[in-house]
Amino acid sequence: MGVNIEASDIMAYRFPRWQELPEISLYIDQVVFILQSRLAIFLKDKSIPVITTSMINNYVKQGAIAAPVKKRYNREHLAYLFVICVLKRLMSISEITESIAILRKLYSVEEGYNLFCTEMEAALKRTFSPHAPSVSAPELREIATLRAIAAAFAYSILVDRLILMRDK
Repeated sequence: MGVNIEASDIMAYRFPRWQELPEISLYIDQVVFILQSRLAIFLKDKSIPVITTSMINNYVKQGAIAAPVKKRYNREHLAYLFVICVLKRLMSISEITESIAILRKLYSVEEGYNLFCTEMEAALKRTFSPHAPSVSAPELREIATLRAIAAAFAYSILVDRLILMRDK
């Protein structure tokens, strides 16, 4: 079951900024609900969840996020989980964790998370603006698909190279 989202919806998407994340501590089910409802726009298949309680527990075990305090998750947990949910399509959890750790040396969690949101929104606008009017002719749609695949491949190789450069 594919998700039918217009390019204009994706271009208009706005990640919640740090100050918009709940200030109160949340239980895991509340965290899952927030992430699922805010990130469902990016799903290819509605039957596959953005995140589950098991995934969150595994991220804690892997050290990708800090353990909850008295089974409650705070704003920092939520910010990390937004980043993880988006990036897990592209990177391993260990690569995401390493990237977050490096950014943490440069920015506070609030600054880094807000920067992530701004950069993601700008990338979505750049990527989808040429395709905002629906590509109706099947041949043109397939050419657009091929170009997007090629660009995604090229960018994934760039990400790999940039990550490898960290060790030098």
